[in-house]
Amino acid sequence: MPRQLRRGRLTTFMCIVGLCSTFSWLDVAASPVPAASGVEARVVQLTNSERGNRGLARLRTNERLMHAAQLQAEQMARAGHAAHVLTNAVYPRAEDRLAAAGYNWQSYGENLAFGQPSPAAAVRDWMHSRGHRKNIVSPGFTELGVGYAIDGAGRPYYVQLFASPLSS
Repeated sequence: MPRQLRRGRLTTFMCIVGLCSTFSWLDVAASPVPAASGVEARVVQLTNSERGNRGLARLRTNERLMHAAQLQAEQMARAGHAAHVLTNAVYPRAEDRLAAAGYNWQSYGENLAFGQPSPAAAVRDWMHSRGHRKNIVSPGFTELGVGYAIDGAGRPYYVQLFASPLSS
């Protein structure tokens, strides 16, 4: 969900692919920062291709955003469902995940998907959803993190975390 700080006011837009529900507490604090897998790299490539098709600048990957996105992918996989806010999780909101990763943001947006058999299917589904597509093609975002995890039933969970860093 994108959040933009303007004149002290916070505007929120939510978008999600999948089902929302609550789940029990989850400990991912000790999770290592993963290296980008082929899945994550493919999501980045496909996302930048969509942006390029519209004449937009490529998004730079950011290690801290990758970590924040991975935290959410792992939390959702352990919970067995996708949700932007996981009330009982260690990092329930995107702001919590961004803070845990040490990323100082000016604005951010989050896309979630689960169950798609491939990165191409996840990006295609996001592009067919107005809110998700808006995040992907927003000229306001300059950086991207992607997370990927698989739950115990073998279902994949994908997270895109778009952001613009806070100016120094």
